[in-house]
Amino acid sequence: MDTKTLQTLSKDELIRIIENLQLKDALQSKGVCFPKVDYQYLVEGASDAIFVLDDQGNLVFLNSAWEHIFPVNKEEAMGMHFSAAVPAIEIERATAVFKSVIGGNEIRNEKFKTFNRDGSAMYVIANLSPIRSEEGKIVGLLGILRNITDIHLMERKLKVNSKRLEEKIKEQIEQAEELRRLTALNEDIITNAPIGIITMDPTGIILSENPAIKQIMGLDPGQSVVGMNFIDLGGIAQTGFQRVLDEVFIQKKPQAVKNAVYRRSPAPEDERALNLKINPILDGERRVKTVMLMVEDVTEQSRIGKRMQRAEQLSAMGLLAAGVAYELKVPINLLAIDLNFIENNIPENSPMRDYVKSMKEELTRIKQISEQLLNLSKPEETDKEVFEAHKLITSHPIQIMLNRLQKNGFSVVTEYPDAGVKVRGIRNQMVQVLLHLIANAEEAMPDKGELKITVDSMMNNGALYAAITVSDTGLGIPREHLKKVFQPFFTTKGEKSTGLGLMVSYSIVENHGGTIAIKSKPGEGTSIMIVLPGVVE
Repeated sequence: MDTKTLQTLSKDELIRIIENLQLKDALQSKGVCFPKVDYQYLVEGASDAIFVLDDQGNLVFLNSAWEHIFPVNKEEAMGMHFSAAVPAIEIERATAVFKSVIGGNEIRNEKFKTFNRDGSAMYVIANLSPIRSEEGKIVGLLGILRNITDIHLMERKLKVNSKRLEEKIKEQIEQAEELRRLTALNEDIITNAPIGIITMDPTGIILSENPAIKQIMGLDPGQSVVGMNFIDLGGIAQTGFQRVLDEVFIQKKPQAVKNAVYRRSPAPEDERALNLKINPILDGERRVKTVMLMVEDVTEQSRIGKRMQRAEQLSAMGLLAAGVAYELKVPINLLAIDLNFIENNIPENSPMRDYVKSMKEELTRIKQISEQLLNLSKPEETDKEVFEAHKLITSHPIQIMLNRLQKNGFSVVTEYPDAGVKVRGIRNQMVQVLLHLIANAEEAMPDKGELKITVDSMMNNGALYAAITVSDTGLGIPREHLKKVFQPFFTTKGEKSTGLGLMVSYSIVENHGGTIAIKSKPGEGTSIMIVLPGVVE
């Protein structure tokens, strides 16, 4: 795909590009429900402006929403440079952002000031993604613009009214009626705000709430969180939150916490990413008795970024795998033959035998790397089948490995609280994943220990899942390494490991529509949970 062909893309091709960049999720998050998706209808009917620029910055596609946001109509804007089509845009910053995207970067939630049809100020949020050709060359960008003027003005109004409220507290009793009016206005703004807003005391106890906070936390509308501790509410996995809260009370200045992790349930897929902003509320003596906490759910933005990063990694690894397989297969086989010939023709007592043995071990390691890379690029060999999840553990390869561990002095425990939960997948691939996890557990217990495998069912938002957990009592993994264990070539085992096993396992589980999560503490052991969609027959 070159620039010329980008300019002549059909709507169907544009729809495919937009679908691949998660437009479906973006539209569904706005409350659009549909059993059978017509992406062309969604793109044209979207309230957000959706557009495509070529690599020179010229508009080559616009949806109808463009005309509702900007004074230049759709037909006039086609072919124009974005700087001419968007009135009074911050051209220097906009140009820098465009160059960044054309350079291969993702831009999320970039805020710009412009003007609408009546000449009044307008604020938009831009999400921009590069468009790549089949050869990987960046030939343009896809953009989604959302008018956030109302939200922007609401935030400004909230700040203004908060300041007024502080001033009115200091005034005479005769101004009490005006104070009540402003308080009512603030309450109306907070009630209708699209972000979660709560007030807390110094210990984190919630004093008030708005409806949005309940939606973010997955609570029923009639359920209240007043009186609960925000830090303990479902689990804010942000150890520095209490420290930040304390700083607000001491310094009397706003503080922010980015990407705090909130878990609605134990299921890994139910983890939410939140941006938190804590504002102090001062009394007449400038003491902080309470704080206002604003909570924004940024889970979707975070997930899209991670999915795209993951997809890019796997794509690169797939290409590498194909090249490695082609380039290494023949020389590996030839070297193996040559080494066997040399070994068979060396006297038993010759010191050269040790060198040959070492060379054969390294050759085996190279072959292992090649085979693991191939697992990333191989197509599925068979159609997925439905089977009971616990039968993965009772399969012959797994049982052989568990029996060997028991004979070698390890304690092996298998539990199936729900042996009947079923999954759909490729049995051999999932067995491969479990074999790797068990092997890792064995290596983590050099002084022996307990290996425990459980298979159970779990419900989340009305959906059935199978949870397979492999736990050990071994050395554990340092906290700074936990986020890296699924990355390619990362290992703590030195030269004896390729650093690909967990990445391959992650890819297999992900291709089954599941998730894999790890918990570990140095000196206490490691637990890895695989969650797969359950099948109800």
